[in-house]
Amino acid sequence: MQLNQPQSTSNLLASLVDTDNYLVGYQIAFDLVDKENQAFNNHVISQLTAEQSITEKTRLSKMLTILKGEVSERLNLQWLKKNNATDMLLLNQIKDTTDKQKKNSMIHASIVWCNGAMNAYTTNDAFLRDNIGWVSLSTNWNRFSATSSLGLIHTGNKEGAMEVLRPYLRGAGPDGQPTSPYSQGGAYYAYGLIHANKFNEETSNYLTQEF
Repeated sequence: MQLNQPQSTSNLLASLVDTDNYLVGYQIAFDLVDKENQAFNNHVISQLTAEQSITEKTRLSKMLTILKGEVSERLNLQWLKKNNATDMLLLNQIKDTTDKQKKNSMIHASIVWCNGAMNAYTTNDAFLRDNIGWVSLSTNWNRFSATSSLGLIHTGNKEGAMEVLRPYLRGAGPDGQPTSPYSQGGAYYAYGLIHANKFNEETSNYLTQEF
């Protein structure tokens, strides 16, 4: 990777797949994903996909799944969700305390982002859903921020991205338009956060079609 030789890396992985050392190849694939050099990994994936000499197609398929980051993302999300130790009672107490004061948009936004930071990568958006009426009090830029915080919470959750963000995108309102242009903008930003450093053709096509 440091020498920027994806072809050599692809040749190495291809040779390991067809031997009893294929697990070593899997580990190398995990290491490549951990380094997060997406351009390099995409070259390796492309060359491995086109490799015709590999006889162990099942092993190759598993290796490609690892290189695409699908295994790491799933395990990371599972672990973070299971081990999320966010004190939701504390977060609600902060909200309730500030509610007794005069409404301040900056405080309102800071609590929303506090929730996003506390639950980052965990897919736990319960605070926003349980307090949807309170969250909806935000306007303009704060509404953009509130919606985009979903991207922070769901970073890496590519499979569930559209389900989470659909209520804020084009077509969500009764007239076929989003309920708020600020929410729509925030939803697109959240979509980008969820797919950060995980470019794929499906994501590119969706954004191209939308804009």
